[in-house]
Amino acid sequence: MPSSIFILLILVMFSCCYCQQQDDHLLIRSIEKLPVHTEVINLRRLLFPNNISDIKTIDFSLAKRDEFPYMYFLINHSSQGILTIRKEIDRDELCRLRHCRCDTWCDLELEIIVDREGFNIELITIRIIDRNDHKPVFLKNQINLTIVENAPIGAMIKLEAAVDHDQGPNSIIGYSLISSKSLPFSLLYNLIRGDLSLVVEQVLDRELISSYKFDIIARDGDNQTGILHVLVTIDDINDSPPKFEQLIYVLNNISESISIDSIISRVHAIDDDDGVNGEINYYLISQDNCFHVDAVTGDIHVRCLLDYETQTIHRLEIEARDRGEGYKTDFCTVLIHVLDENDNAPIIDIYSHDIQTDMNSLTIFLNESLPINSLILSLSIIDRDSDDNARVTWKLDPLSLIPFELIRLTESTGELRTKTLLDYEHISQYNLTLEAHDHGRPFSKSTHLNVYIIILDENDNIPTFQENNMTATITEHVKLISQDGYEIFHLHALDYDHGLNGEVVYSIINNENNVFRIDSNTGIIRALIEFDKKQQDKYILQVKAQDKGQPSLSSQGTITFTVISQNEYSPECDINNNNNNNISWSILENSEYGTIIGMLSCRDDDKDLPNGEISVYPQWFPEGKIDDQNKYMIPFEIMTTKSNITESTLLIIISVNGSVDREMFSFYALTLVISDHGNPSRSTNISIEIEILDENDHCPQLNIESSFIMINRDVTQSYFLINLVAFDLDIGSNGNITFELSPETSPLFTNLYPNGTLIVETDSYLITDDSLVLLHVQIRDHGQPMPCLIVETLRLFIGTNRTNWVTVAKKHNYDDRSLSLPTEGFQQGKRMAHAYSISSSSRSSPIFQFSSSISLLSARKQILLVFIGSSIIMFIVVLTMVLCFIDCVHKAAKEKKHNLAMTKANSISNNSSTPLTNTKHNFNSLSTEKKTFYKDSSSTNHYKSLIPTTKTKPITKISSSTSYSSSSIDSTTRANTAHNRAITNTFTYVALNTSDDFMPVDFDDNINSNVDDKRFELMMTTV
Repeated sequence: MPSSIFILLILVMFSCCYCQQQDDHLLIRSIEKLPVHTEVINLRRLLFPNNISDIKTIDFSLAKRDEFPYMYFLINHSSQGILTIRKEIDRDELCRLRHCRCDTWCDLELEIIVDREGFNIELITIRIIDRNDHKPVFLKNQINLTIVENAPIGAMIKLEAAVDHDQGPNSIIGYSLISSKSLPFSLLYNLIRGDLSLVVEQVLDRELISSYKFDIIARDGDNQTGILHVLVTIDDINDSPPKFEQLIYVLNNISESISIDSIISRVHAIDDDDGVNGEINYYLISQDNCFHVDAVTGDIHVRCLLDYETQTIHRLEIEARDRGEGYKTDFCTVLIHVLDENDNAPIIDIYSHDIQTDMNSLTIFLNESLPINSLILSLSIIDRDSDDNARVTWKLDPLSLIPFELIRLTESTGELRTKTLLDYEHISQYNLTLEAHDHGRPFSKSTHLNVYIIILDENDNIPTFQENNMTATITEHVKLISQDGYEIFHLHALDYDHGLNGEVVYSIINNENNVFRIDSNTGIIRALIEFDKKQQDKYILQVKAQDKGQPSLSSQGTITFTVISQNEYSPECDINNNNNNNISWSILENSEYGTIIGMLSCRDDDKDLPNGEISVYPQWFPEGKIDDQNKYMIPFEIMTTKSNITESTLLIIISVNGSVDREMFSFYALTLVISDHGNPSRSTNISIEIEILDENDHCPQLNIESSFIMINRDVTQSYFLINLVAFDLDIGSNGNITFELSPETSPLFTNLYPNGTLIVETDSYLITDDSLVLLHVQIRDHGQPMPCLIVETLRLFIGTNRTNWVTVAKKHNYDDRSLSLPTEGFQQGKRMAHAYSISSSSRSSPIFQFSSSISLLSARKQILLVFIGSSIIMFIVVLTMVLCFIDCVHKAAKEKKHNLAMTKANSISNNSSTPLTNTKHNFNSLSTEKKTFYKDSSSTNHYKSLIPTTKTKPITKISSSTSYSSSSIDSTTRANTAHNRAITNTFTYVALNTSDDFMPVDFDDNINSNVDDKRFELMMTTV
């Protein structure tokens, strides 16, 4: 033993010192697993062998420290250059980590920095010599093998070879069999591939020997061994292998859209053996994760989504293996041809420079000066499918009425070019859709691409005046209040360009005397002097409008100012009060169309025509107390007409032109700006407040949630109290509400006060438990001349703590029709209303939790009735609107046809009117004979008799030619209401339209006239 240790030390020293010179570096051999601090080589002796004693100052160091392979080495005594082991080196571990090539040599290269009057790098190679530190090892100590008795001579059973991590001669060099008996086997070992097989050398006979037990010894070059215990069992004969019905299975038209776990086919093999030897299992031996073979049935399952575009053919290798001892196998091939489905939509690729893309849309910016036939974009369309599924049809929508043209280069490529000139001012943006769809079956797929083409503006429009030669007037002797002068003209030029290209700057060309000044941005021209008509009565200005584009464009025009007399007077209106131009008028709500609220007479005393002309500018709710939407719902119309007295007098008439509802607006504020046409102009403001008087047009409404009231006599032992609340949208006496019970149906133990307090005497002997009591509550207002009354039905369920409220409700079988109030002689406005909740002082009682379930059935019935009633009402409203429209068209045509005949028959001198709304009106100022007419109740528009009757309704109209400020709320208009009130006054009538065909030659008011067939028609209006 000591001798072996001594020999090992000698080898280590020899290996450490042994080196040889390579072509460009030094090679040093060292054994693996040397102890730490073991010297590998003396670098000073290695690099400077001849003059080692002469060199005094020299240092050695490693180029790196902690990186591979420097981590294994250390230089002790840098001046001596002793290279030692820093970390134990395991050559086999380096081989496993592939840090060195173990099939040849395991070399580690080091760079040594030599500091000798300058730095120098020397490259040395450390070759790690393998040490036989591993012995052969089998992965298992014992294995059991089975072989059939009819195994032929030469049959091989592959075994797992032993493992030895050493290399070269230290590794495994051979195997041997060890047994106490003769064996019919031999070992076959391939040192290059590392294969180990057990070979049958003799015929086996299970009846003689059923098993063999032996050892396999693996030996390396240093005679170290590893042992494997082997038990070979001889099985009975399985001499028929499985046979597939087909060697190659071809599966065509397997759709790529087939679902996962679908069965596409089945393979089948036959084995002539019986029992276990004839049972077959199937295995997929090819690496294809998209398919799986059922081991028992041979069914081929799909395990992934197939994709024709990725792989068109799948090749499967399937093994059939019987279950006998020493199984036999057969193999077959399955070729799966995937059928293309239309699972890919066309793809549109766009090629352009100035674009912005976003998902399925792109934006292109084009200058409007782009020439014709300019390329906008190029496109290509592809479809990853095949055949008809990949054949694509594409189009651009819309293709007409756009300045672009789609040019097809091939079936899948094209260009978009301009076919006409672009114009930003005409159309600034085009929204196009490029649609591509394939011809797949059964359904095609399509792709849409929205193309937004934005036209960029260029300065291609010249600012233009509405008129190149303009005229205006200037009032003389206007005093200058400030040095900025006063406004006399507003110049305006139109430029259709956008941005700076459309911004206009104004200037005066011939302003030598500085008489005028113009605001360059707004175009407002101001006068800087006081004009005198005697000195100069005309001024001609040359003006210029220029935009801010690059390059700039401009145009010129001429303004001729004529000096006229001074605008001395402001418009004045005749107002019968001294409230500083404030007027208060009132009108009853629901007044008829055409009812006149009031009139104003305004004039201007200036003699010159521009200064004396008047215009009216109305403004409703000038303080902004109404939103913009309701401004279009003003139910009034303002009209102007010239007076017959003087040309300078203007009549302003305000009449009803819509539905007047006090509950919507109780008053209307109006400001009339009366302005003349002087330069500068003068104006007068008239403030008018129109008060809407209330009419009893609303009935009381009971604010109740449920008509069912459940009273528990154990909780309320003496009195049950509930406060009924109702509301009426009217005001005053029209909205004053009182309550009372119907005397015909109210029991003695209930009492209802006028203020709505209902008291039920729950301890009354007249009440029986589990009973239903109906109360009919009459709710009326105190409107004049006729109040409105409604009736509400309340249902009182009276019981105790023992009462089942649901059973009580079913027992009485409540229903709205069966519980309705019997017919009574109520006045106008009577109605029956049934609600479904209640507000009670005892609402907190737990008995009310059943109210919603009790009323569910009745609520459904009422919803159905409301739906049917609403449908009928809508049909009647639509039919009425159609008939009214036809009637209006007929009357308008007749009025236009007989306008001249009306003038001759009544000797009326009509003046043209200027309405401020869309409705046409004619107003006439003359005195006529006082008469009273009653319209016939028949369906035709004629008058049989002029005798007042009680069955006809008077057409009340007023005409006046002497007053210019009036109110329609007087003793005459109050007589005409929505409730057919009696007429007690006499009115003056004016005929607006008649016909010569219906005008008798000898007109007679005699009531005994025998001429019945000659009838006439008068269209009357009230002033």
